[in-house]
Amino acid sequence: MKINLKILILFFFVFVSACGFKPIFIGNNYNFSIEINEGLGNKEVNSLIESKLKTINGKSKTFKINLDSKESKNIISKDSKGDPTILELVINLNYKLFENDKMLINKNLTEKSTYNNITDKFELSKSEEILIQNLIENFVTDITASASNLIINDN
Repeated sequence: MKINLKILILFFFVFVSACGFKPIFIGNNYNFSIEINEGLGNKEVNSLIESKLKTINGKSKTFKINLDSKESKNIISKDSKGDPTILELVINLNYKLFENDKMLINKNLTEKSTYNNITDKFELSKSEEILIQNLIENFVTDITASASNLIINDN
């Protein structure tokens, strides 16, 4: 059993290191930074986006961003008693990217995730927090990609 576990661990490290895997924001040398200029809408969503954008601190250019976010939870399916069984979390984000008070990008994004209702409300809230974090990662990836494309197009 121990030999199989050691072989499995060895294969895992070989495949992960050989495939070029690296975390999204660690190890990237961005030559720009993004500062929050204005945040409207859902404060929690905006705060999470801001904390992720603060990790990008290049020196060459500084973009300002205005965020307007909205989060909603919808019931997709109910059981025979009328209790929700499947829920959907939807986050809408409108962001505007500026450089020197000139708007360069105005983009609307929507991210959705469906999940099963859990009777334990504490576990449900923890599950929703994880889903929100994952959706925020997608937004931040889009924002950084847009800013990177602006840098590439300038050169």
